[in-house]
Amino acid sequence: MSSSVIDILQLEYQRFSAKEKEIADYIMRNRLSINNINIKDLAAHTNASTSTITRFCKKAGCNTFVEFKIRLNREVQKPRNDADFFVKTQNLYNDIINATAEMLDTAKIEEVVELIKVSRKIYIYGLGSSGLSALEFKYRLTRMNIIADAITDSHMMIMSASLLGKDDLVIGLSNSGLTTEVSQAMKGAKQRGATIIGVTNFDHTPLSEASDICLFTPDIGRSGDGNFINSQLAIIYILDILSLLLLEDEKLLQARQQTLQALYSAE
Repeated sequence: MSSSVIDILQLEYQRFSAKEKEIADYIMRNRLSINNINIKDLAAHTNASTSTITRFCKKAGCNTFVEFKIRLNREVQKPRNDADFFVKTQNLYNDIINATAEMLDTAKIEEVVELIKVSRKIYIYGLGSSGLSALEFKYRLTRMNIIADAITDSHMMIMSASLLGKDDLVIGLSNSGLTTEVSQAMKGAKQRGATIIGVTNFDHTPLSEASDICLFTPDIGRSGDGNFINSQLAIIYILDILSLLLLEDEKLLQARQQTLQALYSAE
């Protein structure tokens, strides 16, 4: 997995103290100008001591604030002319897709693909907008003749989890990783012996802790404008990759083509 400063700030965010979260939030809001201030300036802006700033930088994988600034400056996007909203939307989508690609752990992705192939049944848990992504993935798997179900109701998740076994696979979707209903159902499924996959933005959350394998996606706040961008974009990107890798299997590809032919014949 990528060891960029921005990735570390996101993945380790839940482990930060309240003051460290305040520092991280300030840095992400002002990341384009952080290179122009010194450690005393940052301490003043965040009402923190310089020693707290130094400890924060070490948690982000840097020995000093200067090293932190240098690494952050290499990673941040330079200001662009986004007056054209068509261009702005394109740039924001590109930012999220590129960040997702950088965070991908290919070994984990391949492991998840194999688990999907050998599991008795696949259950995808998600609420709200994540529930829509869960339904989308269910339809894709079904068209490959993989037995799958999407559970988008909290009570149904609990009931579903209580009936699972060691040959079943659960994929939990939650950007925050803090969706109580999803993480509780995943814990219940794990107690029954099911294998658990998490797809989320943050490490050290109830969802990531319940997962046997966790696939991390970038928080849309990294784009600098998360007010309207689809929060599921990064998750859909992951599901696209899983789908394409599954279709490398000749039997799964043939099943999908068969369903396509059936739909064409019905028109």
